[in-house]
Amino acid sequence: MPVIQVYLLEGRSEEVKSTLARELTAAVERSLGSDPERVQVLINSVAGGDWFRAGTALGLPGEQPS
Repeated sequence: MPVIQVYLLEGRSEEVKSTLARELTAAVERSLGSDPERVQVLINSVAGGDWFRAGTALGLPGEQPS
């Protein structure tokens, strides 16, 4: 059972996350031949103030994720 774990800055809509999950599932189905019913996608939304690169937060509340 393939499990895909994705970390994103918070703020994306449920529609966007659902589209991502469908596309990832389709890619795993094509590349591994997996039954889509067995593909698991976990999306972790992280606050920009909790995600750092080079010691600097990636986003502040209210900013659009990239």
